[in-house]
Amino acid sequence: MTSPAREALTTEGDTTVEAVAALMDPAFAWRTIWQDRFEGPAGSPVDADTWIVVEGQPFGAGVEHHTSDPENIALDGEGRLRITATRDADGTYRAAWIETRREDFVPRPGGALRIDARVRTAAGPGLDCAMWAWGTQLRHRGDEDPVQAWYRAGEIDLFEALGSEPDSVWGALHSPECHQIPSLGIGRKTTTDGGRPLSEDFHTFTVLWRRDPDSVTWLLDGREFLTLTPEDTTPKGWLFHQPTYLCLAIIIDSPGGPVLPGTPDPESFPSSLLIEEITVSESVEEPTA
Repeated sequence: MTSPAREALTTEGDTTVEAVAALMDPAFAWRTIWQDRFEGPAGSPVDADTWIVVEGQPFGAGVEHHTSDPENIALDGEGRLRITATRDADGTYRAAWIETRREDFVPRPGGALRIDARVRTAAGPGLDCAMWAWGTQLRHRGDEDPVQAWYRAGEIDLFEALGSEPDSVWGALHSPECHQIPSLGIGRKTTTDGGRPLSEDFHTFTVLWRRDPDSVTWLLDGREFLTLTPEDTTPKGWLFHQPTYLCLAIIIDSPGGPVLPGTPDPESFPSSLLIEEITVSESVEEPTA
């Protein structure tokens, strides 16, 4: 059952996942294939059958240490997951990083995949709130250098919100042939209506990933702001036809974002990223155009 607090949040305005879904291309019908709405008692961990909680400083981390401590990651009891960036008295930064156990997210040939995330980002300089998809071979790289495995896996940044640009969100692709933004990427940002910080409200971040013809499109609250195709890179650079898994984290003082997130301000901690819903849907009809 949906809690009253969550019901109030999701029915306010017209930027819920359901409302945004109604704006999608009518050439597609959609079927939900994966979803988490984070229902459960306050202080509970994420579902261990659904998520892997990554600890330490994995490939792609900043200065922070990722933990499974409830202070850094726990359900809030109101239908949301809370990921919190903290700073210890000795100056150690901590946050949380989770990955889906499922690792076969990819559109079928001629079809599409839609990923929707209903999120309120964390506020503060130095913070990078991000959700992205990595090619599955990165998880199974064995002893291979992670950078080399990343070159083969590619990365789709579903959203990346940086503390240095509080009203902006980036969408991007990363591969060895993309050089338009730092970290071998190509992408663009958009701003909220009215320029309000993303951390003030919940927003729905959507990626529409099509295959044959290939494209990736990004939307903020149902408003399209970027589409990329193989023509924007090279045949070698378009890696986005292989299975992926989803990642979600707060990264602190990230060296690898589209722009630098700013210098962390100790007075900004703790700061929380709230996730209300993540839904993955697949098309069930061939596109008509």
